[in-house]
Amino acid sequence: MSIDLDTGERLVLRSPQDALYALVTDWPVNGGVHQQRAIDFCRAWLAGRMPAETVRQAFILAALEAGVSINDDGEGGANSSSDRPV
Repeated sequence: MSIDLDTGERLVLRSPQDALYALVTDWPVNGGVHQQRAIDFCRAWLAGRMPAETVRQAFILAALEAGVSINDDGEGGANSSSDRPV
């Protein structure tokens, strides 16, 4: 999965860790309910307490909330569920 930022930059997200970085450093709108929830879910994934698919869904809601364009480019082919792009 990748996202397009307002700056014209495209960020490729290969893990919930990449998503967390985007949510904290590059997010165009701060303070959204879904943004905070996605941050919390990414941190829970890092601690081994949240499945990647749940993090993915939370990230998608945060992107919709912030008007961030998502590209589900299907990179990587046969990823395990823990490595699935966010």
